[in-house]
Amino acid sequence: MRTYNCIAILILMVCCTILSCSKPINTIETQVPEEDKILCPNGVTATLKNLTGLDGCSWVLVLENGKKLEPTNLRKFDHIKLEDGKQVIVEYETKPLAASICMVGTIVEIICISEK
Repeated sequence: MRTYNCIAILILMVCCTILSCSKPINTIETQVPEEDKILCPNGVTATLKNLTGLDGCSWVLVLENGKKLEPTNLRKFDHIKLEDGKQVIVEYETKPLAASICMVGTIVEIICISEK
């Protein structure tokens, strides 16, 4: 009887694992039309700049007024393809107590970012 219970639990676990990993049958992957893309409502225009050649630097955002921002969480937003010179709309929060090795701009945490 004990062996039967172990086998039943094992089969149940395997079934749950298989069912939880599959995609729904009706899922259709499509691109979001341009008019349906959500822009950051309180965002400002910025340009992505790749500074990985400088010690301790990575991607920075350059605002229209020339001010540079060093985002701490840019990679979190994987829907944005990182391309040097790409314009984006970004909402951010400054992190005045944070320090940077790069030291080219203000350290920020991105709240929202979208392609322009």
